[in-house]
Amino acid sequence: MKIISNPIRQKLAAGDCVGCHWVALGSPSVAEIMAQGQPDAMVFDLQHGLWTRETLEHGIGVVRGLTTPLCRVADNSPYAIGSALDAGAMGVIVPFVETAEQAEAAVVAAKYPPRGMRSFGNVRPIFDAAAYVNDANANTFVAVMIETAKGVENAAEIAATPGVDMIFIGPFDLSLSLGTFPDFGPKHQDAILRVKAAAEAAGKNAGIFTAHGMMAADRRVQGFQMVVLANDQDLLQGPSKAQVSRFAARDGEDLVDGRVALVTGTNRGIGSEIVRSLVKAGAKKVYCASRDVAALRPLISEAPDRLQALELDVTDETQIAAAAKACRDVELLVNNAGINHNTPLFAIDDTANARREMEVNYFGTLNMCRAFIPILKANGGGAIVNMVSILAHANLPLMGSLCASKAALLSLTQALRAELKAQGTHVMAVLPGAVNTDMTKDFDIPKIAAAYVASALLDGLSLRQEEVYPGDMATSIVYGMLNNPKETEWGLGSYLPPNAP
Repeated sequence: MKIISNPIRQKLAAGDCVGCHWVALGSPSVAEIMAQGQPDAMVFDLQHGLWTRETLEHGIGVVRGLTTPLCRVADNSPYAIGSALDAGAMGVIVPFVETAEQAEAAVVAAKYPPRGMRSFGNVRPIFDAAAYVNDANANTFVAVMIETAKGVENAAEIAATPGVDMIFIGPFDLSLSLGTFPDFGPKHQDAILRVKAAAEAAGKNAGIFTAHGMMAADRRVQGFQMVVLANDQDLLQGPSKAQVSRFAARDGEDLVDGRVALVTGTNRGIGSEIVRSLVKAGAKKVYCASRDVAALRPLISEAPDRLQALELDVTDETQIAAAAKACRDVELLVNNAGINHNTPLFAIDDTANARREMEVNYFGTLNMCRAFIPILKANGGGAIVNMVSILAHANLPLMGSLCASKAALLSLTQALRAELKAQGTHVMAVLPGAVNTDMTKDFDIPKIAAAYVASALLDGLSLRQEEVYPGDMATSIVYGMLNNPKETEWGLGSYLPPNAP
């Protein structure tokens, strides 16, 4: 005879934490897609979800073999509980249980005689009727939800009910009952801990609804044995809204046409192309900053009436102060100057390269911003553009110290945006992937042209975007960091320096 077993009960018995996906949209296709990650369980929400009996049967059918199907039932009734189990669920989560009597009713509805009063029937459970009925009582998982103040008061009695496997906390309804919604706070947390302690005292498991994987991991640390990693509505709604927001244009005055700009690091590569793009877009004047003014002569000759050479080392605070004094008309500051030693953090003997990259890429940009913020404010707000890198989001160990400096620069840019909002200064980060410049000449990888980065910068300013990601490498990495950050990190982490420890 085929023996039916419930992986959830086995995992809990081993002291492990069960990670669930929660599905409410009523789409078997969405449930099937989410099940591909093989979470421990898939919870079909019949209380607040859009599932019909037909779509539930279909949904459970397509996820079986990949995960364990459970149902949060519509209510604590024999029909609601029995029909969910008849559809193929291997357990139920019963809402709004406030007393031991209600907990007992849930167990009775979920178990066959002699323990309970579940009715025998339907198609899926009786594919192998004898095996299913013989094993069902021992294997059917029963969780009851405590999500009211009354339930908290009676938690010990509820947890002591024979046949209840888990107390599952509904934190949002609990906050409504406690009067703390939408904030949770100490009163709410105290109630959660009281319920958890009652479950543990009765030798039962405690679970809790969590909004996402990070919260789930934190609750696991706290000792909860069932948590929710993702729910279908949030997976669709949040990223969809974010993508629209990222793409949307924002209104405002032209930040380039007729404006005065200062661009650092203009003697070659991206910097010189930014200058050319600004001139083409109608900039009135561009200060072309470089440590080597003589090297700027060919660039200045392209538009001598609008381009002005400026000697500037962004690590020299005296030169920065002199530049701020001489360039009081600047309305757009482009912090492009940067350095990349293309060295790892730990596979070389010292930290000199890392310190130099931080001095140029982070502190140099910081000091330029500090010097020119008052000037931009006096000239109506204007804009600051910081040339960052997609590697600010995920580290490439081949150039680990550069990535660390760019991550610091991205954080600086975020703080800058918040601090300058009141004075009307638009702050934008440009985060390209590999660009065909001297910095990447030793790397045989696909690269985008420096002119393309400059074009993306101008387009971002015209749309008043906050971040611009030029090129396939950049867009792929940022998308990966939004959707599967650890896999993206591991992918870049496979490119190790030859002398890595």
